[in-house]
Amino acid sequence: MSLEYGVLAGKVDIFKREDDLDSPHLQIRVIDRNNQAWRVPVNVLSGDNSFLIFHRADPLQGHPVLAGLSDLEPGFVPLPANFRSVSRALDFFRSPLFDWPTGVEVLPSGEGENDDLQDSLITDLKSLKAQDGDIFVFGAKFPQQGQAFKPRPIDQEFGTKQGIHDIHMNQGNPPGPFIRDNGVFQDGGLILKFSNRYVGLFLRFQTQWLPTDDLTGNRLANAKKIPAGSSPIVGGDGGGGDGDGTTPNVSNPDIYIERALINPTSADPGQEAVVIGNTTSSAVDLTGWSIVDRNNMAEILSGALEPGESRRIVLTGKAAQLGNKGGTIRLKDASGRQVHAVSYSKEDARAEGRYVRFIT
Repeated sequence: MSLEYGVLAGKVDIFKREDDLDSPHLQIRVIDRNNQAWRVPVNVLSGDNSFLIFHRADPLQGHPVLAGLSDLEPGFVPLPANFRSVSRALDFFRSPLFDWPTGVEVLPSGEGENDDLQDSLITDLKSLKAQDGDIFVFGAKFPQQGQAFKPRPIDQEFGTKQGIHDIHMNQGNPPGPFIRDNGVFQDGGLILKFSNRYVGLFLRFQTQWLPTDDLTGNRLANAKKIPAGSSPIVGGDGGGGDGDGTTPNVSNPDIYIERALINPTSADPGQEAVVIGNTTSSAVDLTGWSIVDRNNMAEILSGALEPGESRRIVLTGKAAQLGNKGGTIRLKDASGRQVHAVSYSKEDARAEGRYVRFIT
């Protein structure tokens, strides 16, 4: 967790392609609200020459982080580890921003128009600039405090010696030089605010596997690769699995969160409820499973979830609670492994007495 992680709000100024194969980036110049320039290098090819996986969420909605974007202080806002939460920082795994099967493996440079990753990013950036929209950059500041910094030609061209990098998933890295970048709630990404919607641009490397540890962001022993166009596969049959030593993916699992009553008409404690469903033809023993809220408070479950059925679980109010200002709901099996997670916003929770339905 060595990244000096945070978020920068500003306007897109200019951008420049890099089409070589020596760690190419799309270089973006962002002007913050103090009229200071920042360089934002976005990886478009992995160091091992594998293509990145690109997730484009359009529109990006129903996520608690959106509510606070307009109130950010000018300049780079650092988010130290003890200040990160679902409403301030990004975590692709614990506070979902997109569906994993939307990931597309995209080449960094192509010979034609609109045929590569940089083209895709530039298309959205041009549209944002034309509408005078805001960009929110989540990542790591450089140079870090006390770090020696040798400006590159692009820094001179952009007229700045400061920037934000690691604009990609920052967890699940393998042992090696990048394992030091692993962490929880420190994933990078670009959120674009248009006049009528938010759009999220999120990248990950094929060497980054899930699931990860809730404290370090390091791979768990059962972590697996997340192929493009699919969902994270996690090992071990914790119930709801197919019996061959694997469980379904965390985005479209066998046992999943269907709905939640976040804002009851009466007092919330003891009235909030979460509905979980079983897509399999076998009963699943929920003993030791848990529903976990944004503050990592866990409601312990018991009993069986019958084949193809849904079960409404009323929260006691003494453990997991569903805040009305936005949050996440995570379902964990008896081993503590995350099976499914959903996010909801303040707007989602506004209507009293209605269940929020989660599309899976």
